[in-house]
Amino acid sequence: MFLLKSMNFNDIEIITINHIKYLENKLLNNQFEALEKIIENLSKKNFNHPAIKLLYANSKVLKKNSNLKEKKIAFDIFLETYKLNPKFKKVLYNACVISLQIKEYNKILILLEDFVKKNSYDYVVYDTLCKIYGIFNEAEKAHEFAKIIVKNEPKNLEAWSGFIFTSLYLDKFKQNDVINLFKEFENNVPTYQVKEKIFSESLNDKVRIGFISPYFSGNSIEGFLLGFLENIDRKKFEVIGFNIGISNNNSKHLIDQFDNWHHVYSMNNLDLINFIRKKKINILIDLVGHGFRNRLTIFKNRAAPIQISWLGYTNSTWLKEVDYIIADPYLIKKNEENLYYEKILYLPSIWNAHKKLDDKLEINKLPYDKNNYVTFGSFNNFLKISNNVIKIWSEILDQTNSKLILKCSMYDSEEARERLLKKFPKKLTSKKKIILLEKQKEKRDHFNSYNKIDIGLDTFPYTGVTTTFEAIWMGVPVLTLKGNNFTSRCGESINMNLNLREFIANDTDDYIKKAINFTNKIEIIRNLRKNLREQAKNSPLYQTKDFADQFSNKLINLWKKKIS
Repeated sequence: MFLLKSMNFNDIEIITINHIKYLENKLLNNQFEALEKIIENLSKKNFNHPAIKLLYANSKVLKKNSNLKEKKIAFDIFLETYKLNPKFKKVLYNACVISLQIKEYNKILILLEDFVKKNSYDYVVYDTLCKIYGIFNEAEKAHEFAKIIVKNEPKNLEAWSGFIFTSLYLDKFKQNDVINLFKEFENNVPTYQVKEKIFSESLNDKVRIGFISPYFSGNSIEGFLLGFLENIDRKKFEVIGFNIGISNNNSKHLIDQFDNWHHVYSMNNLDLINFIRKKKINILIDLVGHGFRNRLTIFKNRAAPIQISWLGYTNSTWLKEVDYIIADPYLIKKNEENLYYEKILYLPSIWNAHKKLDDKLEINKLPYDKNNYVTFGSFNNFLKISNNVIKIWSEILDQTNSKLILKCSMYDSEEARERLLKKFPKKLTSKKKIILLEKQKEKRDHFNSYNKIDIGLDTFPYTGVTTTFEAIWMGVPVLTLKGNNFTSRCGESINMNLNLREFIANDTDDYIKKAINFTNKIEIIRNLRKNLREQAKNSPLYQTKDFADQFSNKLINLWKKKIS
């Protein structure tokens, strides 16, 4: 069809089909600035033509330099268009994508919930609801929508990972209850005819270890991974990184820690399996588990002779082809080993050690001495703050002269903070006993926020890990609750290795009791403020050389056993 190279839009009375096609051509040819300039000069009447507004909205989001303001303009247009014509699902889908980008959820949540009531299953809608409820620390609802997706799309592995991961946040989660349920995930992971053979011989005197993750930087695992890589014996190991993340830019400072580095995001699963096999990896270590953008399919198809899950995920992958999961005696009891698909590779003290943080990070005096009240705090992901956690924390606040500071480690947004605050009793919020901080961009500002806290409160059943290590480094002890599996015992393992047994509660009643008692034992908290960093430095938490030696010996023994 012939389209004019130019068209006069000055003083037009009515938008015609030719006008629309002309502008569509501009959009298809990525002439966004020219298209927007034409539309912005139209009369109000013509600008409000539905097709014109949609072209304008699409231009705003499709151009590479689209900013937050422009995305918000497009978001509002898509919502307005959908409200006028609820059968126009494409604009709702567009709004779903932008909502997650601009961190505005309340408007679209109303429409999505209404959609669910009136319509049959729709993947984009249910997936967006799963993500939004996760951001709004509604683990049960997020889990329920993930469950529906899996039921309708059993081959959707991303949905399976969402279903499995969100289950770890549920109070009702029991390890022995889900073994048969998650077996269906394993049955739906595809297997391929792989060209390259698995290399099960010793290439040289070094063991070739591969690490695979989409989050080699800007993620909570970095300090633990660096602590290991900086201390591994390079005479015994060759270390290869496989970055499955979209970008390679944020990982550049890590590349020097690897003997070889491969950015493999663009490879499909079969090509990636062949690629890893061709690199003759002896031991492949997954660092993400069921986290977002995982590639567990390559483990199902055995990309390496020995496959291990470590660090970024704290439970079973539910794949028998993952041979080992790294744990310690506090995380998985001997009589529970049958509750995990993998064999348990126990490290003697702790399952991961963190690189020492900056000693120049100043620890201030106890906030209590200035405020004359105790300040509790948690900087964990809001999804970990379940309704039961809120109930327990509220009881502590109600029975003590104290306040609670919360800051989200992921997916921070004003709407999420407001929604979380409303979950606490009004008698506490009206007294401003809960303080919500925005996530800081600068790491130093983040660490300085710990100086506002006297005592850390751990979440449950999904406990903190990186945030607990950080709090301890800043002189803040963290009260944790005993759990019943790997995920819910991480806080217990940390405090046991730190010799802070008094900060481990047996049950929720004990958790409340201990928190209240500590508000009356300020001298204990004050002494920890002064000494906890040094205590941590000399504990397994930050003894990365010892950890690397222990982990390395385990890996060498595994490989020797494999080739013997």
